This record gives sequence, C-alpha cells and structure tokens, in this order.
Amino acid sequence: MNGRYVWKNRYKKFLDNPKAIIPFFKKRLYYNFIADKQLQYYADFHYLDYAQTIDEIIDNNKSIVRFGDEVFDMLQGIGLYYGNWRQRYDPDLAQKLQEVLASRGPNLLVCFNPEFILKDKNWFKKEGIPEQYHFWTNSKMFLKDYYHKDMTYGSALCFTPRYNTKIDYDKLKNFFQKKNVIIVTSKIKRFENIQLGKTISFIEAPENDAWQEYENIKKAVLAMAEKSGKIDTLIMVSMGPAAKILVHEMTKHVYAAWDTGQFFDLAFKEIQKNS
Repeated sequence: MNGRYVWKNRYKKFLDNPKAIIPFFKKRLYYNFIADKQLQYYADFHYLDYAQTIDEIIDNNKSIVRFGDEVFDMLQGIGLYYGNWRQRYDPDLAQKLQEVLASRGPNLLVCFNPEFILKDKNWFKKEGIPEQYHFWTNSKMFLKDYYHKDMTYGSALCFTPRYNTKIDYDKLKNFFQKKNVIIVTSKIKRFENIQLGKTISFIEAPENDAWQEYENIKKAVLAMAEKSGKIDTLIMVSMGPAAKILVHEMTKHVYAAWDTGQFFDLAFKEIQKNS
C-alpha cells in the first residue's frame, strides 16, 4: 500500500496531465544532447552575484522574482510536484509566467541561476554531479526567448544559505525594520511568535495549487497593502509559481514584493535568531 502511494505521488504529474510525458522525455533525452549548443546565445548575459542581488533590491526598494528550471517545465506543459507539494499545470498560469519572464521595468529584478545555466555538461561531470545537468536543460533551451540583452538580471539563489554562504543578515534585518511586512504563504501558524518589521501581517495561501485561489489572494493582499502605504510596505510571497505572478502585479501597483520561495525555511530562521 505504501509503495503504491509513493508511485502515485511520484508520477502524479502524468496522471493529472498525460500529455506531460512528451515534454518530460524531451527534456530528459533530446534536450540533454543539444542544450549546450544554446550557450552561444548567452554571451551577453549580464547578471548580479548573490550579494549584489540582495543589495539591488534593498538599496533601490525593488521587487524580485526568481526563476528556476521548473518554470520552463510549466511552460512545456508539466505540472510541478515535490513531495506532498504540487502546482498542477494550468495554461493560464503558463501564459502569465511568460509575461513575467519577458517583462522589463525599473522596479522589478528578474533572477535566474546563471551559475548553473551557463555551465556545460563537462563542468557538471568535473563537479561530481553529472545527474544534475538535466535540471538546467530547459533554461538553456528557452531562456533566450525571453531575456533582454540590455537588462541586468539577479541570481535566484541569493536567499539560499547553501549557495549564498555570506548572506548579510544584518542588512536584511535593518531593511525589514523600516517596513510593514505582509507575508503570503501556507501554514502561517508556524510564524505565530515572529516579530519582523514595524508591523507584520499574514495571508494564508493554499499548500497546494495556489494558482487556483490566486484572485482571492490578490484581493486580500491589495486590501491589506493599501492600509500600510506604498513606500513602507514589503510583500513577501511563497506559493510556488503563482508567487511570481503576484509579485509582478504588486509591482505594477508600485509595491515592493519579494518572491522568496524557501526563504521562509532557510534564511528567515537565521534572521530571527538575532531579531
């Protein structure tokens, strides 16, 4: 019984959307052979390192959206499934993600994983992680269709201590202290005793398939943000790919919003130690 559950959970992306099997095998087989040839298109790719990425959003009060290879899975028709978490494939969500990927504006920093995307297969072999090469093949294949050569991009793993080992937690804490912080995530009870910013408010997001509740979440965020003032508000969102759409829309409303992802389970804990 347990084995059957594990099997269903692992392959649910295909049970929910059988067509996903085609782009899945393209990524794992065909794209693996031709992805490195796409690196020629990224010769003029300008990006910030981890520290510069955090400095950019803090010093200029910018929003941030972070894209890993999984966003291209969604664009190719594959839902996202990790353990018990999922975001089922939705064509409307895929379309909105494309708009964010291609966006350009002074108040939004778009981030990718250049430290992996721009490395060829031999680099992964030398690092002893050849099996991880296919994690980045979609980005190599399709990022060129969305990015602008005259833009500067950030590093998506800037909040992840495993990669950014020199996070300036003091700078983050000082920034938060000036803000009315709105946190949009699931299981908000785990943050009951947290103090962060001038004020801190929470909006509960679904643990799964947040996109299906997107409009209700957006309305709740806007209603709460309007009470805080645009300059003093920081919206931090963790709800899968739907977070990127919400950050994009909040930026249009002239709010600073962060697509934080695992920030709540990683860097956030470290910030709290000395708050």
